[in-house]
Amino acid sequence: MSAVGLIVLVLFSFFALAAPLITPYDPQHEVVAGVYSPPAWYRSFNEGRLLSQNQVLDSHPGFKTDPTQQGWEFARTDSQMSGAFDDKTSSEPGSGSYRLTLDRSAGPLNGSFTATFKRTFDWTYKGPPARFVGSLQVKTPDATPPELVIVGSTPALGQSLEIDARIKYIDTNGNAAWDDGEPVVYDTNSDGAYNTGDIMIVGVAPTQPTQLAFDPKLKFVDSTGGGTWNAGEAVLYDRDNNGLYGLGEPVSVVVFIERLGNDYQKWDITDRASVNTTASPQIYNKNWANYPLTDSKTWQSPITLDSLDSSVRANLDLVDLDPSALIFSSPGQYTFGVNVTVNSNSMALTPMNVYMDDMNLKLYGTSWGLLGTDVYGYDIWSQLIYGARVSLAVGLLAAFIGIALGLLVGLMAGYMGNVVDEVLMRFTDMLLVIPGLPLLIVLVAVIGNSLGPGRLFALIVIIGFLGWMGFARVVRAQVLSLKERPFVEAAKAAGAGAGHITTRHIIPNIVGLIYVNLALAVPGAILSEAALSFLGLGDVTIISWGRMLNLVEINGAQNIWWWVVPPGISIALVSLAFVMIGFSLDTLFNPRLRERR
Repeated sequence: MSAVGLIVLVLFSFFALAAPLITPYDPQHEVVAGVYSPPAWYRSFNEGRLLSQNQVLDSHPGFKTDPTQQGWEFARTDSQMSGAFDDKTSSEPGSGSYRLTLDRSAGPLNGSFTATFKRTFDWTYKGPPARFVGSLQVKTPDATPPELVIVGSTPALGQSLEIDARIKYIDTNGNAAWDDGEPVVYDTNSDGAYNTGDIMIVGVAPTQPTQLAFDPKLKFVDSTGGGTWNAGEAVLYDRDNNGLYGLGEPVSVVVFIERLGNDYQKWDITDRASVNTTASPQIYNKNWANYPLTDSKTWQSPITLDSLDSSVRANLDLVDLDPSALIFSSPGQYTFGVNVTVNSNSMALTPMNVYMDDMNLKLYGTSWGLLGTDVYGYDIWSQLIYGARVSLAVGLLAAFIGIALGLLVGLMAGYMGNVVDEVLMRFTDMLLVIPGLPLLIVLVAVIGNSLGPGRLFALIVIIGFLGWMGFARVVRAQVLSLKERPFVEAAKAAGAGAGHITTRHIIPNIVGLIYVNLALAVPGAILSEAALSFLGLGDVTIISWGRMLNLVEINGAQNIWWWVVPPGISIALVSLAFVMIGFSLDTLFNPRLRERR
């Protein structure tokens, strides 16, 4: 019996100590599969035939080598577009990217030019994934936004734009550059302040005097040839500050998934709509912060490519239907890719480059691992392994505290006797008659709230301080017997003090009792922690077996057997293991029990 208990205890202790080596997943923050996914082995049964498993296009995100050698494909509809691996440009150090290039060396190009970058994969499962999440990083160093017409008619493409130092603005945002919506003023007398006689080009007239600021990108179309702005002439914001009106050269990127074969269908995962904050009603893009892409400095990503996100559902015109269930409704070949459209609207002969990195698609299956997932898609096996740490730590530390207090009180009451014995035992009796769990709940609720959600230490101390009374009475009884023994009387006659007698003669004779009660106290502490955590009074910042059961209760998931059964069995097994070890120690240290057997 002791061997079985020892094996169980060693096994769970190994789980607790080697948790990071046994499982690489964070038990509380890392989504590993779809929510409520049963264990992967459940697919072997008839009930699990429609379950799917995780699939990822590239297990090593980022283009560290040429992606076309790993299954990615480049396709173009215009001969001026080309693609190549670039090992010098990347969103992450030490990696590379895939570069799409519009070649304009043969002469100026005007129009839109498109290329596709994609990867085909097989979906072999009969059922759909629970969720898909895509990733993409794009850099457009040669893209430019169009010139903004503030007032007046839109000029012809390539029209010369002139500077008039008296065209100024009111810097309401305080960023030393004109922003869309800020008032523009013609400072007639060039005094740098808005006064009577100045002309409001756009916006509401401010109070007088108001300080005016100058931005050299504020320009006008000199239709009269006078060299200065006149009422009626167009005022623009020359974003690239090149002195010519241009439509800009933005880049459009559309992420898509397509199903190949006889039932071919294509779904655009990202929105095509341009951002236009001044339109009424407002036009906006659901998936990009600014679209088309005109930022030449930074890497940009879609706001989300998560099938669970409302923006993706809205883009696919879905309300109740899951996008992953719609797209991956049957086994077959699928393609994940992007359509990149480069707009060339200038006389430039330099190439336009678009860089793509960290392009990937992860499909979260509806089954997972040894024990499946919980309501958040977290790995239950990882929770069980990491939960062993907390449950064992609470059980052992609280038991040590309880045994130490019980030993101290029992020794003092038994050896000193008289008033000390009477006071300590009456106090012990008082605590013994108070119901343990209600008292624990009250103390944890009162003391724990002052410590916030991280209350594990308080939990250990409270359980330990309320677990010493029974052992104290047992120790007292043994001490009352031992102190009347001849060897104790002899030590007293030799002049030994109370401390010497207690440590050298009494404690060595009750050490077996200590070991046995220590082993038997651990299950009670583990069960107390589990009960408190189940009631929501435990430490919510870490996972324990009781916390797992608490989450089951909170989410009404009592029918999710792969979430309910593992922590319950673990608590029972570890408690039983300590009980077995305790009984075996009792047999070892008690000769009378050995004689009976």
